[in-house]
Order: sequence, then structure tokens, then C-alpha cells
Amino acid sequence: MLILGISIPLLGLLIGVILQHTHFKWRATPIDWFTLSCLLASDVLIWVRYRYQATSLLIMLMVIVAIFVVIGLAWHRGEILYRVFFKLWWRLLFLPSLIAYFVLVALQWV
Repeated sequence: MLILGISIPLLGLLIGVILQHTHFKWRATPIDWFTLSCLLASDVLIWVRYRYQATSLLIMLMVIVAIFVVIGLAWHRGEILYRVFFKLWWRLLFLPSLIAYFVLVALQWV
């Protein structure tokens, strides 16, 4: 399971790179696929380490980032456009998911 938790983000990044270089032009970049795979891998690594299903915690993380994005967009632009919101929210979710993933990988060897 630990190998699965470590290989999921690499697989997500590989899928993103492959889809970017095909003739299908997806709007999702490799970083978008990497964010999704980091969230899935974090759930797997929490299950391996603590035997706890952390899906609810990951959803709360996503909601907290979304609240900050909505407040920031409303303050900066004075309006909230859904396309701008979802793209900015997903791209800002990358950083907390990456930090959580690296912390969980480090905790596996402690």
C-alpha cells in the first residue's frame, strides 16, 4: 500500500503529460492531474499509517481553500465568476495537497 501511495502522484503526472501531448486538447494541465492524484495518495497514506479514512478531512481542506478563494475574488474583483473561481481554487489547492502529501510520505519513515 505504501508503494501505491507513493506511485499515485507520479501516475497522475504521467497521465497529465500524456493527455497534454495528444491531439485532444484538454483544459486540464499536468498540475491539475497531479493535484487530484496527491489528494488520492494522501488518503491512501493516511489509511496506511493511521488506519483512518481521511476523505472527510480532505474535503474540509478543499472547502477551506474554496472559502479563501471566494473571499479573495470578491474583494479583489468585486464579482465571482464560476470559471475563474474553479480554476483558481483548483490551482491553489495544489500547494496544500502537495504539502500534506510530502508530510505523510515523511511520516511513513518516522
